[in-house]
Amino acid sequence: MVKRTGLSIIGHLSACEPVCVRTRTGRHAQAKEEVKLFSKEQADLIDKLVKLNVSKVTAEDIIKNNDQVLIEKWIEAINYSNADDKAAYLVKAIRENWQVPEEYLREIKEKQGREEEEKIKYIKIKQKEEENKKRQEEIKKIEQIYNSLDLLQQEEIRIETENRLPDFWKENFNKERVKGKTSKMLEVVLEEKRREIIKEWIDSGRIKDINSET
Repeated sequence: MVKRTGLSIIGHLSACEPVCVRTRTGRHAQAKEEVKLFSKEQADLIDKLVKLNVSKVTAEDIIKNNDQVLIEKWIEAINYSNADDKAAYLVKAIRENWQVPEEYLREIKEKQGREEEEKIKYIKIKQKEEENKKRQEEIKKIEQIYNSLDLLQQEEIRIETENRLPDFWKENFNKERVKGKTSKMLEVVLEEKRREIIKEWIDSGRIKDINSET
């Protein structure tokens, strides 16, 4: 009897084992099917709804049966409502396709306005940087051309530069030349006038643009 009982137990376990394995496999497959029901974006929305105290079952039902854009709006807009039970209000608002609160719409509009201003500001900064870059390249180019000229041409440009100064700067230049030192502001004005003359000489063919030579 003891041996028979032992065999009976062993036989019972052997018969039961495949059933248990099939059951576990079946549940695992079912879990995979449930996961595939929602995309990553939908799963994220379910998590957000649950964090707002909406039950997971209700959240999943909402995701399956309602517009995703509307859900996203209401998840943000619910904080602008005066509802005591925000979870219940949120569910009803989504299911019945309610209009989001005006305060939320104003905030979105103001946010878009701020973003547009930042975008315009960024574009202007980039344009300024590009202009400065081109200006620096032009200054470098003109300096190279000036330094390639002979001494007589450089002296001619210097004299013409001084003659082109506006009266105010010409007066300051004469005063500062007596002292033997020119201000940085006056140096900038002189350099601008010198570049202006060199560009005119290049355009007229009086001198060659060494940077364009091949």
